[in-house]
Amino acid sequence: MGFFKSRQEKEGPELQEEPHYHHPLLEIVRIVSSNNPEILDSARKCMKNTEKYYQYHLEDYEARGMSLKDSPASLQWIGCIDLLIHHQFACECDWCEELSGFLLAVSDLKNVKRHSLDIEESWFQPRESIPQWCEILDKKWEKSGYVMAALDIDSDSYVMFLCQKNSLKKLKTLAESLGFRIDLAMNM
Repeated sequence: MGFFKSRQEKEGPELQEEPHYHHPLLEIVRIVSSNNPEILDSARKCMKNTEKYYQYHLEDYEARGMSLKDSPASLQWIGCIDLLIHHQFACECDWCEELSGFLLAVSDLKNVKRHSLDIEESWFQPRESIPQWCEILDKKWEKSGYVMAALDIDSDSYVMFLCQKNSLKKLKTLAESLGFRIDLAMNM
C-alpha cells in the first residue's frame, strides 16, 4: 500500500499541471517556440494567474495600451506573443518598416538560424511591403517546408514567426478557437 501511496503523491503535481498543456494558446506557444520549456513555463504562468503576470509585465502591457480592463484572453494572447518576441521566436515590425529592418528582424529569429534558411537582400524591392517580402520568402523557402506566418495583435504592426507549412492549418484553428488569428504573413 505504501508503494501506491508514494507513487500517487509523486504523480499529483504533474496531474495538476496537465490541463494547462492542453489549452490552445499553450499549444500555439509550444509549436512556435519549438517546445522551449522555459517559454512554456512562462506561458503557463501567464495563463494560470493572468493578473499577477500582468503586474509583473506591466511596462510591456502598458506599452501596448493594455490594462486589466482588457479581457483575460487578450492579456494572455499578448503576454504569450510578447514572450515569443522576447525569446526571438517571433519578431515585430511596424507596417512601414524599411527593408533593412525587416531583414534584420527575420534573420535574427532563432528558428530561421536553426534551420539555416538563406535570406538575400537582392530578392527584395525596398518599396514593397512586409506582406510582399514575406511572400518572397515563402517562395524562396518552399522546398524547405517553411513559411513566414503572423500572429494578429489588432494593430498596424506585424508579428511574424517561422512556421512549418504543415503546422499552419493547426495553428490557424487553435487561434480561431480562442477568437484570434494566425495566418501567412503575406495575408495579414
